[in-house]
Amino acid sequence: MNHKTDLVQFQSFSGDGPANPLEEYVNILRRRFWLVAGFAVGSAVVAAIWSYSLTPVYQGKATVVIEREGPGALDRDKSIQQDISPEYFQTHFELMKSRQVLQRTAHLLDLQNQPEYRPQPSQVKTIVYSLLPTSIVEFLEPKEGTSKISEEEKEDILLRKFSQQIEIMPIRGARLAYITVNSKDPQFAARAANTLATVYIEGAQELSSSSKEKAARWFTGQLEDARKKVEASQQALYVFRSKHELLGGHQQEAVAAHKITELNSELFKAEIDKARAQTRYEQIEMVLRKRSDNGAINWSNLDAATEVLSSSLIQTLRAQEIHVSGQLAELSDKYGPLHPKMARTQAELHDLRERIQQEVQKIYDSVKREYDGALAREHAIREAVKRHRQEKVKVEQYEIEEGILEREAESNQHLYDIFLKVTKEADLSSGIKPSNVYLADPAVASSLPVKPKKKLNTMLGLLVGLISGTGLAFVLEARDRSLKGPDDVERYLPSVSLLGMVPLLSKTDASNGQLLPSTNPLGPAAESFRTIRTSLLLSNPGQLPSSVLITSPGVNEGKTTLAVNLATAMAQLEDMRVILIDADLRKDQVHPIFEIQTGNGEPEGLVDYLEGRADLRSVMHQTEIPNLSVIPSGCCPSNPSELLHSKYMSILLKRCQQEGFHIILDAPPVLPVTDPVILATKVDGVLVVVSAGQTTRESCRLAIQSLTAAGGKILGIVLQKARVSAVPYYFAYAGSKNGVALSTMRTNDAHSNIDGNFPV
Repeated sequence: MNHKTDLVQFQSFSGDGPANPLEEYVNILRRRFWLVAGFAVGSAVVAAIWSYSLTPVYQGKATVVIEREGPGALDRDKSIQQDISPEYFQTHFELMKSRQVLQRTAHLLDLQNQPEYRPQPSQVKTIVYSLLPTSIVEFLEPKEGTSKISEEEKEDILLRKFSQQIEIMPIRGARLAYITVNSKDPQFAARAANTLATVYIEGAQELSSSSKEKAARWFTGQLEDARKKVEASQQALYVFRSKHELLGGHQQEAVAAHKITELNSELFKAEIDKARAQTRYEQIEMVLRKRSDNGAINWSNLDAATEVLSSSLIQTLRAQEIHVSGQLAELSDKYGPLHPKMARTQAELHDLRERIQQEVQKIYDSVKREYDGALAREHAIREAVKRHRQEKVKVEQYEIEEGILEREAESNQHLYDIFLKVTKEADLSSGIKPSNVYLADPAVASSLPVKPKKKLNTMLGLLVGLISGTGLAFVLEARDRSLKGPDDVERYLPSVSLLGMVPLLSKTDASNGQLLPSTNPLGPAAESFRTIRTSLLLSNPGQLPSSVLITSPGVNEGKTTLAVNLATAMAQLEDMRVILIDADLRKDQVHPIFEIQTGNGEPEGLVDYLEGRADLRSVMHQTEIPNLSVIPSGCCPSNPSELLHSKYMSILLKRCQQEGFHIILDAPPVLPVTDPVILATKVDGVLVVVSAGQTTRESCRLAIQSLTAAGGKILGIVLQKARVSAVPYYFAYAGSKNGVALSTMRTNDAHSNIDGNFPV
């Protein structure tokens, strides 16, 4: 057999069931048929019983029309369209079930005296009280007059119960709505629907009229406040104008502006005169500062002094000075400086110059006084301009405040006019009672009940039962990932053959030592081991496997039971020598099925041989069954995987084969440890044991994949703990194809139920 080919074939299968999902769903429903059918029938019966036990309920239906509200007398813009949005209609629908409407309707209908709204004792309470003694009932039942329920609570309970029977159903695309009331009395249902509609329409009219009356009263109060505000604002405006002399209006502002303009013109002229006087003053002052050494005036500096040159007296004195100066020059040529004529002439010249200087000083003083006057006039005009500007700013501030008061007075007057007009309109419209809701089609008593819908309820119960049962079946199937029977093995593990099934052993068989082929040779369990023996012998035509490894994906799945009983069954064949090797080195105990004891205590086992402390003859023990020998595991070593992988293990298997033994190795589980993977390469084939209802599909696949990946040859699968009724009909044929065991299985119940666990 090609191990690599088998591994590829196993890995190529990736589905968890049949190729057709619909077929898988049908199979699930077929397996869970009674669950689904029971849920469906039970739900339908419960729904039918519940429907026929209910009291018939009748419905009264009144039709109301809801129009849009027209423009009222208080609406300022008559052209605005009123609200017709869905929220507008929904508001009406909610108001129809308001507490006030329900209270008035209940009062008109005398609801508390209607039979179906009277307090009724609970049926459960009645049944319980009928089963209890009278003394206990009297103790639990409150006496008359001790009830703690107030009138308000009773009314709330009554209105809540009544509102639960009312339903407002708007008609899509129309301004219509149905007001429906359910009741056990058809006459009362129709009367209640009509009364509810009438009460709401009357309430809407009263609400509209009341709101208009309140609006009229409010406008009247606001009108008086507005009148007082108008009077107060106008009085404040008059007092402000009188206080600040603003009765002339904007005329004062124009006068102030004109005064400022004239003062600015005078200020400009004063500045020019001051500049002119300052120039003349500075020229004469400079001449007076720059005199000659003898105190004479330097007339060359007076060329630009018009006031000095234009004086006739100065011109005369100047001419005399020039004449005397000429005489003094002539006399100086004739006489000496001490001559009387020279002294007289010099004295005359000095007097003339003194007079000229006095006249110039007088002109200087006159010009200076003129300059000082111009300067004082400019300063006075500038102060006047500043003062008038400040006055103009004050006038502007007063006018701003006046404008504020004036606008406030105008606003109050305008508001007063509006309130006056609206108040008159409100007084006129308060007496009008319009209504945009009216009863279009009154309700009439119906002869056909609307509840319960017996056929519909029964069909819905059946449908709910089918859905619930189907869902529960799929949930149970999805949660159950175990291999439940031979069909599951063939479906989910198609690349591996099923060699046989072992039924769930009873406690009696388990207590007898589990050697079923010897202790109970005619039982179904013993026959199942013989069937597995036959399938194992036919798994490789022409050659019987000389060494077989028996393992399982997990613990407590019955591999040891199969190994012991299969070895017993094979030892019963003619000329067949069998040796059972306990290769599970992970447990420090001898299996209790074979009582192997020596005089020195516990017998030597496989660990002793692999560690070199014993030879093959000392670890091989003959059992009470002919042709069956056992090699126990021995003490628990610290390195079991290394011992099984050693050359001594291969030598042991080879020597047993040379001596004519058929070897069966009882190995530990595949998934927890690697020991079976190591041993799989040393034997002719591996027999995988799975437990029905315990081993999952994923763990079995992973175990087989680990063994085949290491090079092991999978001979087949044995299903442990199967239901006994499925075993006798199991094998009709067992053979091989291409070196792989094949078997055909036909059972009455493919997926058997598993109850309990078989101890290993």
